Amino acid sequence: MEQQTGNSMPDFKDLVYERPDIEAFRKTVRDIRLKLMTATDVDFAADTLFEYEREISRIDTAYALCNIKHDLNTQDEFFVKELEFFDEAIATVSELQAAVLSILLTCPCKEALRERFGDMIFRKAQNHKDTVSGEILEELVEESTLENEYSQLQSEAAIEFGRETLNLSLLSPYLESSDRKVRAEASYALDKYYMSRKETFDRIYDDMVKVRTRAAVKLGYKNFTELGYKRMERYDYSREDIEKFRDNILKYFVPLSVQIRKNQKERLGYEKLMFYDLPALFRDGNPVPSVNRKNYDEAAGNFFRKMFGHDPSFFDVLSEHGFTDLLSRPAKSTGGYCVYLEDNAIPYIFMNGNGTADDVSTIVHEGGHAYAAIRSADSSPFVECQSPTLETCEIHSTAMEYMSYPYMEIFYGDKADLYCQLHMAQGILFLPYGCMVDEFQHIVYDNPDMDIDDRHKAWRYLEEKYQPFINYDEKLPFHRIGGAWQKKDHIFTTPFYYIDYCLSQICALELWQESTLDMKSALQKYNDLCMAGGNDTFLNLIRNAGIDSPFETDTIKKVAYSCSKFLEL
Repeated sequence: MEQQTGNSMPDFKDLVYERPDIEAFRKTVRDIRLKLMTATDVDFAADTLFEYEREISRIDTAYALCNIKHDLNTQDEFFVKELEFFDEAIATVSELQAAVLSILLTCPCKEALRERFGDMIFRKAQNHKDTVSGEILEELVEESTLENEYSQLQSEAAIEFGRETLNLSLLSPYLESSDRKVRAEASYALDKYYMSRKETFDRIYDDMVKVRTRAAVKLGYKNFTELGYKRMERYDYSREDIEKFRDNILKYFVPLSVQIRKNQKERLGYEKLMFYDLPALFRDGNPVPSVNRKNYDEAAGNFFRKMFGHDPSFFDVLSEHGFTDLLSRPAKSTGGYCVYLEDNAIPYIFMNGNGTADDVSTIVHEGGHAYAAIRSADSSPFVECQSPTLETCEIHSTAMEYMSYPYMEIFYGDKADLYCQLHMAQGILFLPYGCMVDEFQHIVYDNPDMDIDDRHKAWRYLEEKYQPFINYDEKLPFHRIGGAWQKKDHIFTTPFYYIDYCLSQICALELWQESTLDMKSALQKYNDLCMAGGNDTFLNLIRNAGIDSPFETDTIKKVAYSCSKFLEL
């Protein structure tokens, strides 16, 4: 990013979106495949691969830019139509990608290429071959269409609350209000909205389960669970490792979450803690940023200057050139993310600041992704290997959240310590929830013919297992029947992703532990992990950075103890 300063870095508003020519890409792929099939000279083969990389980077960048433009204004009909184009185009592109990478596995000079570039691109090639095929093109198009339908409905949510009509992001502050009546009424309004959409979301998800299962069976898998693990690129751990991890979270973190809720009930002075009370951990309300929302960019720039000791910070540069959009508003898509524009070598940070504590954790989280993208830009000549698998990516972001504690006065002033307590408590509470989401998806995809009502019953069973403190009243019928999973977009759009947040959080908490003793050492490990990009598998990357495996029981026990000590549980 240091090189992309001044006049050399474009402004986001000046980036021009152009629909990629898929037929031209198909022809390019055909030519590249023919060259690789007969390539005996490693330099010629490498140049041929780089020709392909330039083309796929151009398509990736166009798709990313299209998504950003759409999400900034979901009512822009042009980009709504362009996303419909990509529903079909991306499936075709995935098939063509697999076609190129599969040739890499058999080309005459593959061993010379492996010696020059390492093993990871070959792992990626095999994974593409195992997960994408022309015979499931129809299923991939249908799956993408369903995912966009769900996301569009979420972004268009219009919830009647008092005299206002709010989207999901703008309702969030009321759900955390210090006034119990306001919290309850906001929860009832949210429940009513989702109940009115329940049949639609049930239909979308049922169609998703069926189309994903159909694709898996066509590719020779028993069910989508097996294909889902392949899609998530789990090269060096298994379903059994995940089950052991969930069991450890159940054993060591669910009791901590129960104690947090007990302390919360006493702090708030209630006889019974209700579902709508859960977001409010403090009697006077959760701490909110003291900095005005309009100044988030400036505050974030200041934070990253202090964290890394560079002026201007990478965030300052991104903000100056319009590569951040931090505030919620009508017609803006929900959620937050960081996406990398490969052709420009610039990350873009998107979020929905609404004045709650989540704003700051999201800024820091997505900023961590952006920092890692910049640091790893030169880690590999292959775009497929510049970024690691997702559980590693989430260490980049989540570790930054925890290591930010010493600098939180920038956002919270004299309430910085209160924010850190809130953030740590929410982190502990999240781990059982994340495991619950993961186990739910295993149940669903292991049993694709499960009745729709049984899915909701399964969710309620898991809530009682992982969140035994939840109490719903009669005014929350959607939640009482086990409907809350429909609020979580990852369940619809990125199956089996959610456990990655949990794995990364244990690793992030390890770095936080070290940062409390030696911030310089923790940042060195963090930087080593970022700079390695995606040139190795998850367990190897963290091992090389000096981070212990989250699958080890002792690792989870140590982290749980440190978290408990921090919150004096």
